[in-house]
Amino acid sequence: MSLAEVRRHESEGSNCESCRGGVGGADHRQCQWRCHRPVPVSGLSGVTAIAAGEGHTCALLAGGIVNCWGWNHFGQLGNGTTTDSSTPMAVGVSSGATAISAGPYNTCALVPSYGGIALCWGANQFGQLGNGTTTDSSTPVAVSGLSGVTAIAAGNLHTCALLAGGTVDCWGDNVSGQLGNGSTANSSTPVAVNESSVAKAISAGEFHTCALLTGGTVDCWGDNSYGQLGNVIFTYSSNPWPVLSGVTAITVGALYTCALLTGGTVDCWGYNHYGQLGNGTTTDSSIPVGVLGLP
Repeated sequence: MSLAEVRRHESEGSNCESCRGGVGGADHRQCQWRCHRPVPVSGLSGVTAIAAGEGHTCALLAGGIVNCWGWNHFGQLGNGTTTDSSTPMAVGVSSGATAISAGPYNTCALVPSYGGIALCWGANQFGQLGNGTTTDSSTPVAVSGLSGVTAIAAGNLHTCALLAGGTVDCWGDNVSGQLGNGSTANSSTPVAVNESSVAKAISAGEFHTCALLTGGTVDCWGDNSYGQLGNVIFTYSSNPWPVLSGVTAITVGALYTCALLTGGTVDCWGYNHYGQLGNGTTTDSSIPVGVLGLP
């Protein structure tokens, strides 16, 4: 599409009703481009971080204020209602939040100014809010017994926190051992992960969790149906398994995991049906494989 065409489509505005009946052809593709291009979020400024769930999004603003918008069936917008909102709504975290993380149906925030506590809101059917109940909450609730939290990661139906000193606690759904405490029993309050080494980062997926340790090693635990623990076998583990070393950062997708290595290369492992491991195949891998085309 030429620059002139881009400007023409932009000038036509965001009304997409004329697109809905057509299929195929250049005109339809251009119309769909106009309908699905990025748009500014209304009324936001001073955004320092952002987190997206399945149908909702949250932004951390300067001063530690949190705003959320979108689907709100479980109260995941944190504004005291279960009414959806197409514009940002203020969460009941007045100030002091330094990090946010969104699961599909819940959200959590780290608030160091209150002793490093974690606050969560939204769906809680598996205890993923960590407040000792399985009742949804449309306002933030404190995770029971946690203090000195330095990072938080919301998975599908479980949540984990990195604590001062490098220990990790998790809570919520544990059907595949994703809480890492040697069991598969759900917990509505934090339980300690059986990790003997010091962690410096955590990331949570659909049914598995990984931690980056201070020595640059990655440990993972939980579901392993597609090899997302990276330990050769396809059996779940309720205890951490070492994956690889020389790692500087990690991120966990729903059913796969990726690591940034020293030297700038990337390895991924797990589910690969859509090529998300980046190794030129669509075959799942239970061991780390290098992403092609990166330095």
